[in-house]
Amino acid sequence: MTYKFDDKNHIHILDDKPLHGVTTVLSVISKPQLISWAARMATEYVRDNLKSMDDLEIVLEEAKNAHRRKKEKAGDWGTAVHLAIEEWIKDNKEPKLKGEQKMVFDKFKNWAKENKVEFLESEKHLYSKELWVGGIVDLVLMMDGKKYIGDKKTSSGIYNEAFFQMGAYDLCLREMGGYEDIEGYLVINLKKDGTIDFKRADNMEINRQAFLAALTLYKIINSLE
Repeated sequence: MTYKFDDKNHIHILDDKPLHGVTTVLSVISKPQLISWAARMATEYVRDNLKSMDDLEIVLEEAKNAHRRKKEKAGDWGTAVHLAIEEWIKDNKEPKLKGEQKMVFDKFKNWAKENKVEFLESEKHLYSKELWVGGIVDLVLMMDGKKYIGDKKTSSGIYNEAFFQMGAYDLCLREMGGYEDIEGYLVINLKKDGTIDFKRADNMEINRQAFLAALTLYKIINSLE
């Protein structure tokens, strides 16, 4: 089997055939909170930018994509932090970050050193021929004598899908013949104010099953299109 990753299109490929991306599979799970968030972004955009009723139509049109611009900006911020952490783990390279991003990076680095975290993998490409999925796991780490699959988040909160995602990575790692002694999943939520939230899942089987259920639904939906 030959695996490769199309970085430009973000597609995992096995034997010249595209795999289902883990995060794409999980998109079948409804996220109703995003609807209210998008509505709030549109409302705030109108409130902040409507100076005259003459501009109403223009501002309303721009408000339609306010949530998308907000998400892209947050994504760029988070991507820079993710990349800095990856380079520090792999190459012990100090990033050229400033402001909030530098503060968040330093908090992560200090947490890792204080807890004597040993990073076993960072941004490792994974796949499963059996499930026909591919993904990139943020971290595999050793802490307090236990091995964890870790996921770095820069979002406002920690959601169940993060653990379903790590359940998928766990299945891929097992099939690829590594890390069968994982004892839990750990979300590391890095916030712009410099605080770090953690949430751990020890019941790995339920999260693996949740991903498999989402995968079944994803394949059914796509077979009907």
